[in-house]
Amino acid sequence: MTAAPPPAGSLPDFMNPLSERARRGEVLVRRGEDPRDPGGGPEAVRRSAVLLLITGTSLGEAEVVLEERGHALRSQPGQFSLPGGGADPGDRDDVHTALREAQEETGLDPRQVQVLGAFAPIPMPWRVQRVTPVLGWAPSPLPLGVQDPVEVERVVWARLTGPGSLTDPAHRRRGLLRGQGVGPVFELPEDAFVWGFTAMILEQMLVGLGLDPAPPGSPPREIPPERRR
Repeated sequence: MTAAPPPAGSLPDFMNPLSERARRGEVLVRRGEDPRDPGGGPEAVRRSAVLLLITGTSLGEAEVVLEERGHALRSQPGQFSLPGGGADPGDRDDVHTALREAQEETGLDPRQVQVLGAFAPIPMPWRVQRVTPVLGWAPSPLPLGVQDPVEVERVVWARLTGPGSLTDPAHRRRGLLRGQGVGPVFELPEDAFVWGFTAMILEQMLVGLGLDPAPPGSPPREIPPERRR
């Protein structure tokens, strides 16, 4: 999907480069070629979308919304993710999917979000799935909260800069799963431990906003058992 350009002057300057990439449908997270890519196989590919919702009128106050998944879920209980989920037959497109799921999970009012575009779908061959990150912006944090405690344990706002933020060196790690590297890890305040697919999206979001990724020399951190299920 290619979104229409946002009205001139309606976005803070720090959002413009990432917004333009989303509007053009560019790749946010680049994965290597994989023969199991669901686009070429006989199985039906599941479509999903997640909402990358950034708020704030400057980098100094910018935040992104995350969810802690319900601890009783069969898939990835207790892990942190972006709002979103699988496409329903009635969804018009990936933007509709992301906003609908975010509304069901957090109580988001889609009218309060300026949708800036959708990045290229990210293949997840091991799940026969493609996930589309949809970029949205609002000038200030929105009144979000848990709508279904089975699906969502809590809603967390993560700061992009400053102490305790996604770019705070004290909270950035290189993830290890049984000794093998699994990409960036964010150890945020209040035990908000973000790794895997979501951490990859967040790191590329930071890069797209002109912020530095976690350096290769970041301390290693083995993924805790309670966050890897």
